[in-house]
Amino acid sequence: MATTAPSNPYYIALQPVCDNELKHVDDKLLYRSSSSAHSAVIDDPLLATVRACASAVYEVGISKLVGERLLLFAAPLQWIEQPDIFDLPSEQLVAELPLALFDQPDPAAAVHRLRQRGYQIAVDATALQRCPELTADAVDVIKFDVRQAEGWHNCQHFKTQHNRLMATFIEDRPHLDQARSAGFDWYQGFVFLPPVQVRETGRKRSSNRAVELQLLAELSSQDLDIDRLESLLAQHPHFCVLLLQRANSAAFRRSIYINTLREALVLLGSNRVKSMATALLLADNDPVRAMHIRPLLNRAAMAMHIAERVRSIDPHKAFTLGLFSRLDAFEEIRMDQLLQEVPFAIEIKQALLKHEGEMGKLLDLLDTYEAGDVNHLNTSVVTLLNEDFLRAAAWTERWLITV
Repeated sequence: MATTAPSNPYYIALQPVCDNELKHVDDKLLYRSSSSAHSAVIDDPLLATVRACASAVYEVGISKLVGERLLLFAAPLQWIEQPDIFDLPSEQLVAELPLALFDQPDPAAAVHRLRQRGYQIAVDATALQRCPELTADAVDVIKFDVRQAEGWHNCQHFKTQHNRLMATFIEDRPHLDQARSAGFDWYQGFVFLPPVQVRETGRKRSSNRAVELQLLAELSSQDLDIDRLESLLAQHPHFCVLLLQRANSAAFRRSIYINTLREALVLLGSNRVKSMATALLLADNDPVRAMHIRPLLNRAAMAMHIAERVRSIDPHKAFTLGLFSRLDAFEEIRMDQLLQEVPFAIEIKQALLKHEGEMGKLLDLLDTYEAGDVNHLNTSVVTLLNEDFLRAAAWTERWLITV
């Protein structure tokens, strides 16, 4: 489908949705004018949906992007009224309906039409109050904004055997704990996104943290040194055990037992080992902290894909750069202290510390995109960045392994 670019660029993001056990069960496709925007402030919501969903669903592929999880998307009013104008496969898609729909004649009929087409439906709890003829068991997901004091404490009033209750805009752990106590089924908000600034510097660090950081750096290297990697792995026995367990799992169906680290590394491949290392070495058995791994890997993979386009930076170095550029906040330590533990080249250190050189410009571009501050960029550049983000999300989905 040929489309005209909107006059105001917008950026694409994926936000995780977790269940009551804090497992990543679904994703929300966001298209925003800025990362702090509560809704997409763009000229043409239908065009934004077409462009975002076309890239996510058709160009990348929904299974590559989110695996078997559901993908929630903001359904524009024009598409709800005429879904034939842009065909979307209903499998794995949850249409989030705008409140404006419930100011239109007979919104319950519109919901019924979408359900007949196979879409799951998500609505705000206030929509059910506006439209009494739409019952709670006629929708699949009922959303509650936890920033609003009224209503969400009595969320169980809306619970039926046919729907799930989702707490939205959860920004910190106290609100998450409160929502879990209230009995919600799903949770969404910035609490599951990686931190963007150092909150404190007194965090106790494990004795092998320096080894773990060097492992991540080595795995991201273009010229992977197996001998050095083995020597680093030998200093982290727990990860060695996990690698061998994974290499000998049923997923690989081998008749010969893998009993050396070198064999495990060759079998699993650097991409898989790199993702395992990131998830396992950083999560610390904290489910909320573990949720931060995916966007951290997305950032690294996006840096890699941008570098593949510009060709002035080695993509492997770009991956390392993107990953480590957020580890100071993740580790709750200043970047200069973090870099004392990792033997990086001067150009990478200067980029991480001062955003200098070509790699520093790459970090600036990543920061600009993640902040949603894209209005000053050429629309074609933002379109390419959106594509790079989706490719990065698909890369992470492919290689991220939960052990």
